[in-house]
Amino acid sequence: MQQTNSALLIEAGQAAALGTAAWLELNLLKAAEELAAAGRARVGFAKAVGDTLRRAPIQAWEADRWLRGIKLRLIRMEAFFFRAGTQKRAALSLFVRNERGLNVGLRREAITQMATYVSLITDFGYERSRTHFESRFMDVLVVDRNDRAWIYAENKALGRTLEKLCDRLGGDFSESVPLIPDDESTRSVDDAVMKANHIWNHRPSHFWAVSPTVRKAFEVIYTEAGFRLVETGKIPAADEQPSVEVF
Repeated sequence: MQQTNSALLIEAGQAAALGTAAWLELNLLKAAEELAAAGRARVGFAKAVGDTLRRAPIQAWEADRWLRGIKLRLIRMEAFFFRAGTQKRAALSLFVRNERGLNVGLRREAITQMATYVSLITDFGYERSRTHFESRFMDVLVVDRNDRAWIYAENKALGRTLEKLCDRLGGDFSESVPLIPDDESTRSVDDAVMKANHIWNHRPSHFWAVSPTVRKAFEVIYTEAGFRLVETGKIPAADEQPSVEVF
C-alpha cells in the first residue's frame, strides 16, 4: 500500500495491465513485506498474507469497487489503514495485530466489507450519508429516510462460512432470539446468535450476505418473538424504497 490516495491513484494505472485483483494483491503483498522489513510484523508475515490470498483470492468485483471507492473518496487510505465513509472516527487496519502490536495476518474480510460499502452507493444508488460502515455493530448498514435500519450487510471472507451463517439465520431464530448478557465477551458468543441479535435489536427490512464469491439477499420477516429470512435474489435499489414515511 502507498502512503496517500494520490500515490495509490498514480500506481492504479498498473491495474489495467495486471487486472484489478492482481494489482490489489500485489499491493497487499508489498505492504506486508514493508511492514516485515520495518520490524512491525511477526516472522513469516508476508508468507501468511500470501497464503490467505491463495485461500481466498481477491475477486475482480471487489478490486473494482475498492479502486472505485478510492477514486470517489468513499475510501481514504492512510498508510496501511483505511477509513470508509464519514462516520468512522478511527481508521481500520488491513492487517490483524496481536497483543504485542505486531502484524500477524491479513484482514481479508475487510476487503469484501469495503467493496460491499462502495457497491451499495455506486451500484444501488444509496446516499453516502445513509450508508454506514461498521455502524450499530453491523458491517455495513443502510438507513431509510427515518434513520431506521433498511439493509444490514454482513461480510465473511469465505463463501462456505457465509452460507452456514445464512442457514442458521434463515430459520433457527423464528421463535426466539437468545439474549446476550451485557457482561458476556463477544468472543465467547456464537456468531449466528450475535448476528441474530443485531437483526432483532435493529430490525432491518433486508439482509445482504456477501463474501468474495457468494452473495445472498433476503427479506427479513419478523415474528412475535423472532424472525426468519426469505431469499429474494437481490436487494432493493435506493429508488425501490417505500416512498411513504410510516411512523
